[in-house]
Amino acid sequence: MARLKRARVVSGALLVVVAAAGFLGGLAWQAGRTDSGLPEQRESRDERGREDRRLVIDEVGLTPAKRAEVEEIIQHFTVRMRALDEEFRAAYQPIREAYEPRRRDLFRATRDSIRAILLPEERALYDSLLTARFGDRDRDRESSGEERRGERPERNGDC
Repeated sequence: MARLKRARVVSGALLVVVAAAGFLGGLAWQAGRTDSGLPEQRESRDERGREDRRLVIDEVGLTPAKRAEVEEIIQHFTVRMRALDEEFRAAYQPIREAYEPRRRDLFRATRDSIRAILLPEERALYDSLLTARFGDRDRDRESSGEERRGERPERNGDC
């Protein structure tokens, strides 16, 4: 009987540890995501990609003429990739415009619910911590009526 109880406790603790690790891993993954629509990010990514390809190409030992052909191929497909990115970015925009306000409302409701259970001094500290971390980001968006491009609103765990 004691062994069974101990096995249940160990299993439960292991389940909590695995769930917490998954949650934290998800937060880290989400925090590391960026909006691929930003031109400066796209350019730096393209430059890095070109540098990576050049390193591989350099190891092949191509003649200057062959190297020039490879550069033309890379340029051709870079233009096509940018066009593809633009096409899908435009298709995603209506979804994003519908999603982001609803997501923001859920975060706001979460924060309001948290504030409702706090004591006045806890609420004041909570509010000041939110302001220190996020500033007036929500108020700026509400007054402009739009999201700042490339900047994600609150992420899970930002309550």
